[in-house]
Amino acid sequence: MTAEKESGEWRRRREEALGFRPQKEIPYNQLLPYSQRLDRESAAILGEIKANLARAVQLRELWPGLLFWTRKLSTYIRLYGRKFSKEDHVIFVKLLYELVVMPKLEISMMQGFTRLLISLLKKKELLSREDLQLPWRPLYETIERILYSKTEHLGLNWFPNSVRQGLSSSKSCVLSVLHRCSIENVLKTLVKCCRPYFPVEATAEMLDEWQPLMCPFDVTMQKAVSYFEMFLPTSLPPHLQHKGFRLWFDEFIGLYVAVQNLPQWEGNLVNLFARLATDNIGYIDWDEYIPKIFTRFLRSLNLPVGSSQVSTSKYLSNAYEMGHVVVWITSMLGGPSKLAQKHLSGFFNSIASFYHPSNNGRWLMKLMKLLQRLPTSVVRRLHRERYKKPTWLNTVPDSHKLTDQDITDFVESIKQPVVLAMFSKIGSLEAAQALQNLALMRPELVIPPVLEKTYPALQTLTEPHQLTATLSCVIGVARSLVAGGRWFPEGPTHMLPLLMRALPGVDPNDFSKCMITFQFIATFSTLVPLVDCSSVLQERNDLTEVEKQLCSATAEFEDFVLLFMDRCFALIEISTLEQTREETETEKMTHVESLVELGLSSTFSTILTQCSKEVFQVALDKVFNFATTNIFETRVAGRMVSDMCRAASKCRPATALKRFVPHCCNVITQLTINDDVLQEQELDKELLWNLQLLSEVTRVDGDKLLLYKDQVVNILRRTLHLKCKQGYTLAGNLLHHLLRSTTLIYPTEYCSVPGGFDKPFTEYFPIKDWGKPGDLWNLGIHWHVPSEEEITFAYYLLDNFLQPELSRLQRCADGEIEMSRDDIHQSLCIVQNCLMGSGSLLPFLGGDPIRDLAPTLVSLTETKLCTGVNYDTTRENYREAIAQVMRKLLHHMLDNSEDDTKSLFIIIKIMGDLLQFRGSYKHEFDSRWKSFNLVKKSMENRLHGKKQHIRALLIDRVMLQHELRTLTMEGCEYKTIHRDLLRDLLLLSTSTYSQVRSKAQHVFFTALGTYNFCCRDLIPLVLEFLRPDKQDISQQQMKGALYCLLGNHNGVCLANLHDWDCIVATWPAIVSSGLSKAIFLEKPSIVRLFDDLAEKIHRQYETIGLNFELSDRCVELSVSLCEEIDSAVGLTPLTAEEIENGIRNQIAKNNDSLRNYEKLIGTLLDLLDQRNLPWKFEQIAIGFLSLLLRDDAPLPTRSIKFFIQCLNHDALVVRKMAISAVAGIMKQLKRPHKKTEIDPYSISGSRPSQIQPGDRLDNQWLHYKSSNLPRTKDEWEACLFVEKTHWGYYTWPQKMIVYAPMNQQPKLGRSKEEMSEAEQLVCDQFSDPQFIEKLIKFLSLEDRKGKDKFNPRRFCLFKGLFRNFDTAFLPVLKPHLERLVSDSHESAQRCGAEIIAGLIRGCKHWTYEKVEQLWEILCPLLRTALSSITVETYSDWGTCIATACESRDPRKLHWLFELLMEAPLSGEGGSFADACRLYVLQGGLAQQEWRVPELMHRLLQYLEPKLTQVYKNVRERIGSVLTYLFMIDVTLPNSNPTLSPRVSEFTSRIIGQLKPLMEIEEEIQNHIVEENGIGEQDERTQAIKLLKTVLKWLMASAGRSFSTAIAEQLHLMPLLFKIAPVENDESYDELKRDAKMCLALMSQGLLYPHQVVMVLDVMKQTSESSSWHAKYTVLTYLQTMVFYNLFIFLDNEQAVQDVRWLVIKLLEDEQLETREMAAITLSGLLQCNFLTMDPTMQLHFEQLCKTQLPKKRKRDPGTVIDTIPPAASIDLVRRHAGVLGLSACILSSPYEVPTWMPQLLMNLSGHLNDPQPIELTVKKTLSNFRRTHHDNWQEHKQQFTDDQLVILADLLVSPCYYA
Repeated sequence: MTAEKESGEWRRRREEALGFRPQKEIPYNQLLPYSQRLDRESAAILGEIKANLARAVQLRELWPGLLFWTRKLSTYIRLYGRKFSKEDHVIFVKLLYELVVMPKLEISMMQGFTRLLISLLKKKELLSREDLQLPWRPLYETIERILYSKTEHLGLNWFPNSVRQGLSSSKSCVLSVLHRCSIENVLKTLVKCCRPYFPVEATAEMLDEWQPLMCPFDVTMQKAVSYFEMFLPTSLPPHLQHKGFRLWFDEFIGLYVAVQNLPQWEGNLVNLFARLATDNIGYIDWDEYIPKIFTRFLRSLNLPVGSSQVSTSKYLSNAYEMGHVVVWITSMLGGPSKLAQKHLSGFFNSIASFYHPSNNGRWLMKLMKLLQRLPTSVVRRLHRERYKKPTWLNTVPDSHKLTDQDITDFVESIKQPVVLAMFSKIGSLEAAQALQNLALMRPELVIPPVLEKTYPALQTLTEPHQLTATLSCVIGVARSLVAGGRWFPEGPTHMLPLLMRALPGVDPNDFSKCMITFQFIATFSTLVPLVDCSSVLQERNDLTEVEKQLCSATAEFEDFVLLFMDRCFALIEISTLEQTREETETEKMTHVESLVELGLSSTFSTILTQCSKEVFQVALDKVFNFATTNIFETRVAGRMVSDMCRAASKCRPATALKRFVPHCCNVITQLTINDDVLQEQELDKELLWNLQLLSEVTRVDGDKLLLYKDQVVNILRRTLHLKCKQGYTLAGNLLHHLLRSTTLIYPTEYCSVPGGFDKPFTEYFPIKDWGKPGDLWNLGIHWHVPSEEEITFAYYLLDNFLQPELSRLQRCADGEIEMSRDDIHQSLCIVQNCLMGSGSLLPFLGGDPIRDLAPTLVSLTETKLCTGVNYDTTRENYREAIAQVMRKLLHHMLDNSEDDTKSLFIIIKIMGDLLQFRGSYKHEFDSRWKSFNLVKKSMENRLHGKKQHIRALLIDRVMLQHELRTLTMEGCEYKTIHRDLLRDLLLLSTSTYSQVRSKAQHVFFTALGTYNFCCRDLIPLVLEFLRPDKQDISQQQMKGALYCLLGNHNGVCLANLHDWDCIVATWPAIVSSGLSKAIFLEKPSIVRLFDDLAEKIHRQYETIGLNFELSDRCVELSVSLCEEIDSAVGLTPLTAEEIENGIRNQIAKNNDSLRNYEKLIGTLLDLLDQRNLPWKFEQIAIGFLSLLLRDDAPLPTRSIKFFIQCLNHDALVVRKMAISAVAGIMKQLKRPHKKTEIDPYSISGSRPSQIQPGDRLDNQWLHYKSSNLPRTKDEWEACLFVEKTHWGYYTWPQKMIVYAPMNQQPKLGRSKEEMSEAEQLVCDQFSDPQFIEKLIKFLSLEDRKGKDKFNPRRFCLFKGLFRNFDTAFLPVLKPHLERLVSDSHESAQRCGAEIIAGLIRGCKHWTYEKVEQLWEILCPLLRTALSSITVETYSDWGTCIATACESRDPRKLHWLFELLMEAPLSGEGGSFADACRLYVLQGGLAQQEWRVPELMHRLLQYLEPKLTQVYKNVRERIGSVLTYLFMIDVTLPNSNPTLSPRVSEFTSRIIGQLKPLMEIEEEIQNHIVEENGIGEQDERTQAIKLLKTVLKWLMASAGRSFSTAIAEQLHLMPLLFKIAPVENDESYDELKRDAKMCLALMSQGLLYPHQVVMVLDVMKQTSESSSWHAKYTVLTYLQTMVFYNLFIFLDNEQAVQDVRWLVIKLLEDEQLETREMAAITLSGLLQCNFLTMDPTMQLHFEQLCKTQLPKKRKRDPGTVIDTIPPAASIDLVRRHAGVLGLSACILSSPYEVPTWMPQLLMNLSGHLNDPQPIELTVKKTLSNFRRTHHDNWQEHKQQFTDDQLVILADLLVSPCYYA
């Protein structure tokens, strides 16, 4: 509790200090050395943010004001956490919520606001439902608008990185949602964060809103369920649950249990239930559903099972998400009944063997994920129940909390799979994470088995994978092991033996082993103080047994450290850079070496940090002797040794420096005493090595260095100007490190206990601290803060070493002196080292800011963060001095020696540092943050939480917080000096050498993101290089400029800023550069750059807003935000005229945007009119134009005309863009249609009492009835058409909207004068016969042979034309259509299909006369088309009709349906034509779903007599059609029987016709020739033909319908069992293959509990039959069926007994194959723990084995065969059955040896000499046993007695060697 108290006390103190109660601040800020300044700073920043946010909203300034200050707010949260009061928090949330749901907001802004809102809402315990309520509907409307956008597929709305393909309709949009990336995920996360705050009524409102969409045959079902999953609030408090999940739980769980065939939305339901379960543990009783739920989980893993493995593809795509499954399981554990745990144990038992490392497959990843996530999830739940502070969220009732027994049961059930998974093929990472969490709960159960595996693995040399796997698992459990605790007190005693045995792993020949060993040693030494406590044994006598053991063991620490060092030295000596590599001047280590170096140095420094003084002293002597008695080359070995020395000097600087510095200084002074050395090109190795050593050892605590400053400065004087490059580089490092050590702020120790270990044992007993976490409230960090003296020393170094170089370079730049390249390079190196060393000391560049780049009414000030440095203004600011000199030098060099690239590289680096560097680099910070998170993850204690990390990790986190502050540079003011430097960088980015360009561009892009609006200043300069009239541009400059526009992969892309001002300039510039006379535009590299640029703009562009209004609600909120703060920040409240002015500004801005939009289009069109624009640039320009289509502003008529002309352009690419664009333009020109509200109940005059899905009285008026179709004008106008297919199936919407009657709709058949200018343009072009002829000619060309499909974009184009201009273009198009449909070329037919589909969908609002006229034209056309269909186009016609019928009232299309129903199987045109007609009809009917029962019955009546079709393709098509006919027959909870055809009635009719086959006993042979013979064949032949079609239907429906086989279909099973062949042989005829496939699919089906009995009856009955084939097939069916319905079977005791009886009975079948299959089945059922091996079973088999066989008669010399008299064969069968039974038991546990196994093996071995087939069975069993147990034989051997082992050895060695 002490930590609790302290944190509470701390919070109270904070509240007093701040004057308000902060929501949740980042505690690490309090530990910074300058923390006392931070409260003032944060208060000032927060005040500024609040005031300016409020001002920006009141002044209606979205951009730049509001955007700028919301960004500042998110930075504030990153730096201080949520350090504001609850009231502020609520206002921030409300304001941002209003901003996010503003309908006209640009997407990119919305994404920014959303991310901020998410981070405000993320910690939901901070705001309760009382504090905050958010409406749900605005959010839903926003998501609907973006994810299901009606205009996006037409290119009228561009969202960032969404999919850009032509989608034909709103339905396919639903599918395209699945591909959205970022924006969708951000919005989903936002909903997740807002959910807890939705009002109480929300649930009911949501159900009303989305239940009408729940039509299971429609894609809207997926939409509805995913909305429910996203929005439904599940965390209401218990007293409100009747208004929450109780409203929908029964209905949805009913739906989940009813649907058997895993439709796509089932996954969403699972996610919803998982969330519900975890939010309401203890309030929902899951028990009755548990078997069903677990069965579905097991099926969703899609494991391969049984002898015939056919998997349906459905399970691959729609399987559940493991993360949610795990949460659901976790939430059901515990509670009074313990049912879930029982099932979970069964679940793991049944799949345990899949975890064995010898098994592999695509399902393995899922299993591993399950293993990794489940313990994490249980730990999270335990944390919530036992350790988490209670919040306003629901707490778990005591009755349902997990008890200690529950935890033990859980750990026991998952232990075996985890231990098996340690050695899995895909790595041991998941197992290690699972073990880490299990060890937190029950170390005594989990750690011993891991150690059992680890000790032998440390001994083995031959299996390195075993070692790496076990070590990574031990690292996972390290903390639990070392801490011991009440459950596992003997844990710590294992540590030393493990460490000592791990040492040989430091092995230079095996990289991965070496790295894991380093990690292993480092992990353990972080947790344990390496102090020798053996002397305590004499002093104290109050120690426990374990403590005594530990004390005596700690004497080995010293040996361990020395042995470790020996291994490291050996490693280093092997890694020494070979001579060959010396010569080649490679400065780099290889990747592997650098990783080893990192591992070595960090492990060594961890060990030394944790050492006691005595051990340290010994280690220091050893490393000092090693370093000073040898001389190393400086690249590989030298780096490793100097790293070890640095580690030593960092840990205890005073002691170590005393040894190293004087030694190195002496050697260096000795070697440089002679001045000749200064001029040598190659220096003495000893000199270089000592310089390197000295430069690394000085990277320590600055104030310890001051003692040696004179010596070191002397060395610098001697060596900085060496001639040899290696020499002066090392000296430069020394200078850099000296400056860094004295000027930076950093912690000086990372020991695991504050205050170190150097206290006497009387005060401090180190063993108590093993594995102890750091205490955040008493961290006691020792900071190094630069003292006055150190800063003086730093400036002394700068004055003496930097100043002279700067003046030399200055003079060189002025041309006063000549310097050689090497000299310049050397000087620059010194400047760079000084700047990098003292970056934190030098103030930033000052100067005048550049204003007015972006007009704004809000102040955009830069935030200065305190980083603990007091800048000294009296001294010279070297940063500015360096900037001046570098700029001069750069221009001098570019004029005189541009080819000195090495110096230019350094100048670029220096410029980057001048702009950005304050002591740490962003990329280094990022990688440290990453590794911090990795270490934290691998060592954290998720059970207790509360930041119980190791002390070193906490210190590291505080240091990262400090670095984050130094690196935060957002929204800096853009000053003149920045402009100068950026322009120089731009100059370098367009210079001659490519490497210089790319380095400069990198720095340039980084700087662009830092300064406000500098892009606006720089874009014109970049575009200068692209001007076509400039003569003096070189190709390198052009290339550089294009790269600058392109940007790097994640930074700013100048060509595509979301800002009209910029795009108006850049896009035309890119296009017009094509007019340049330069030759190099043709160069491939430049052409590629233009392509990349166009591609990137297309990929990243999103529609830029034209309207920047703010809603009134935002303005109200902003007033409350700034009420109390204006005076505090020194801002006066806004006056009325300022606000007026703001509103005027905003209106002006909107007008500006519109003007810019039109200007941009105009400019692009002007460029396109230029004759000499190359085709590449023409296409780029047209691409840009097509991005500018919008749904809120019409396209100027000039561009409409342009796009229509482009439809007939010569280039295919342009035509494609034009088709999309014109389709979009049609949408813009669409006139709105009026809608009215109706009451569906009053039409039908009935109203159901509750929700009742399916056909009801009140939705029958929607059905298609041929008796009352609208066949006259009056009927047509009186008829209420409902276009969308899903309305009314589940329930009616609250407001049912349909189109108003004809007379209220926009006028059709207008004359030219009534049209707008744009419409007239379209009308003229499309009425022109030549234009149309050319267009059709182009549209019927082939694009890619064999790849073309029905094109939805073209369909959209024609649909739009016919919708907007009704029949105007029909006369011109009709002759073309007639030609196209009769043409046999596929592309012509496809074009016809696209136009016809467009026509049928486009005539939605035509008058009756026009529609009738249309069908008079269309019917003959369609008849022609259907008769001339070809193989290539039949799918296009299917798509055409399906598209035409989609979302249309069937009564509107009655002409089409009657036409299609005429006589699909007329036989005209052969079997192919029949199949096609059926396919097209099926396409139309399937779109209509449940609304055409009459047509379906008619079709079924028509098909039934024809089911005996001979042709295979027609049969397959009929099968598919039947699936669709019966798809509507589903049983949802509480639904009426359907009016559409019903499966049961159909099946019983079929079974009647198949009677002749049912009654025969012998094999059914398929002896029909494929031809329709004349005259009736006998009943049997007819029945076989019928059966073939029925099989096709069963196969097709297995994957598609919602429910699997039902009772009536089960009657077909005996027949199938009889037909299905036993072997896999391709030469079988179709009938047998289909029967086999059908059974395989049926066996995987999900059964309802009541179906289990029926299936088992059928199986029993079959097992009586005389055909052994049938019995054999029953067994294979049984294997799959039981596994795929495991818990449903287990739930029914009788069923288990029946299965057992069936298998054991078939073991005694007279046919050998059946017996063997029964044995395999039995062993499988035992292996998945469906049956258990009990004494009765064993006894039964042993009795059978003892069946006496009659004696053999003596053989006559002539006969060779053993003849057993027939009566005896029954005995042989029984005896064989017994042997098979025993063998099944043995093979059922392939990976372990249970207690009963040795005895069974002995029994079995007695039968080795029995007659065949017994002998063979015994041999097979033994060889299998040997194969599966060979790997771990050492372990398994323990189970046998010595005598048994002797017998086994005889059995297992094959006897043939000794024969």
